[in-house]
Amino acid sequence: MPHSPSPFSDVARLTRLTQYFATEAVRAGDVAAFPPPAALAELPAIEKRRLLDGLLTIRPPRPIPDDGAREDLDALLAAESAERVRAAGAPDALDLATLADTHGVGSALGERVALWRGDLTALRAGAIVNAANSAMLGCRVPGHACIDNVIHAVAGPGLRAECAVYMDSRGGRPEETGRALLTGGHHLPAAHVIHTVGPVVEGEVGEEHRRLLASSYRSVLDAAEAAGLDSVGLCSVSTGVFGYPKEEAAPLVLDTIEAWLAAHPASRMRIVVCAFAEADVIAYEKALAARLRLGR
Repeated sequence: MPHSPSPFSDVARLTRLTQYFATEAVRAGDVAAFPPPAALAELPAIEKRRLLDGLLTIRPPRPIPDDGAREDLDALLAAESAERVRAAGAPDALDLATLADTHGVGSALGERVALWRGDLTALRAGAIVNAANSAMLGCRVPGHACIDNVIHAVAGPGLRAECAVYMDSRGGRPEETGRALLTGGHHLPAAHVIHTVGPVVEGEVGEEHRRLLASSYRSVLDAAEAAGLDSVGLCSVSTGVFGYPKEEAAPLVLDTIEAWLAAHPASRMRIVVCAFAEADVIAYEKALAARLRLGR
C-alpha cells in the first residue's frame, strides 16, 4: 500500500513546507545537509512532495513551532486525504457488503463482517488498525510501503506525537506483543487508529505465534468496542516483514473474529477485513472456502 501523494494545486505551499522541514532537519541534526532553499524551489512538484514525505518520515515526534508551517502542513494533508477518499469512491465501512451477502456465510461472522479489497487509509470507519512495531512511532524508513509507514504518512505528524506521549508514559519501554492502543485518526477519514504489535515469525509458525496473533486481533476488537465505535477496519497484522504466512493467518483471523462475536452477542460493530494485496485476497478466499466446505 505505497503512499502516493496526490497532484498539487498549491505548489507555493508545497515549496514553503519542503524548505521549512529541510532547514529544520539540518538544524536538528536529522540529516547532515540538504540543497539550499533556492535549489529546492526549482525541483518539480512531485519531487518536492517525495522529499517532504521523507523528511516527515524520519522526523522525531517534536512540536512544529512555526504556526505558518503547521497550518500549511495541515491544509496539505487534509487536501490529500480528501482526494485519496474521493479517488477510492468514498468507501464507508457501514456500506460494505457482508460475508453473508458475498460468500453465503451464516452466523454473526456473516452478518457483521465484510471482506474488502481497498486502501485502508481511504476507509471511513470508527477506526482502522495499524500493524505497528514495538517502538510505536511509525516505520521511520522513507518510501517503505508497510502499512505502519502509510498510515503515519497520511495521518500526519500529529499521530506520531500522540503515540510518543503514550510511549513516554511507559518510560520508553517497547510495546508488548498482542496489545492494542487507541489514538486519534488525525488526517485519516477514520476517526481513530488502533495500533497493535503482532508476532515476528522466523521459521515455522508455533503455538505462541498463533496465540499472540489472536491476542492482537482480540485486543483490537476489545478496544474498538470499549470506545463505542460503529466499525473497525482490520489490516493484515504480522503478514508483511514480520513473516507470518498469509495463508496461515487468514483462517486464524476469521476464527478469532468469530469467537469474539460469540462472546459479544450484543455488539453491532461492523468489522471490515481489508485485503489490500492479491495474496491477501487469495488467502482469505481459501480460508472462507474451507469454512464453507465444513459447513461453518
